[in-house]
Amino acid sequence: MQSVFMPGLCIRRIKRMKSIDPAAVKVWRIAAGIFTAIILLITLSIWLLKTLYFDWIPYWVIGVLLAVLVLQFTWFVLIEPVIGYKTYQYKIDSDELIIFEGIYIKKRHLIPFARIQNVETTVGPIMKRFGLKTVEITTAGGGAAIHLIEDGEAEKIKQEISEVIKRLERRRWQ
Repeated sequence: MQSVFMPGLCIRRIKRMKSIDPAAVKVWRIAAGIFTAIILLITLSIWLLKTLYFDWIPYWVIGVLLAVLVLQFTWFVLIEPVIGYKTYQYKIDSDELIIFEGIYIKKRHLIPFARIQNVETTVGPIMKRFGLKTVEITTAGGGAAIHLIEDGEAEKIKQEISEVIKRLERRRWQ
């Protein structure tokens, strides 16, 4: 094991952690870009309404909205996806699934295979375009997910976890 310090969280990292697919950065950028475009449309609508109907709205309001839009684009489209990619890791151990995630709030999920009730894969339209899936793991106390991994890897993980669960289930009833 290797000890790694992260601001706000000191954890022991397990070697041979896997990263999500590098295309995840593109997916996050597209999703953030769509959100930024919506904010831009709202800003332009406010500007249009101001010029046509509401002379009492000061121009600095539009300036502030545009400045926020530039900051939002810079952080959420250019910087945050790269940091998210570097901080998201997972590992399938012999008896548990380990997931490290988080940019602002660091989370470490340790999910024993004996507690897993269901494993499924999901895919959205942007993820499908890049050949990525999310593996969702359900337990009695909640669940976790391994986001944005390659299709083949997602199916392999799902199959591997399902086989371990079946083995544990057989042992339980013997």
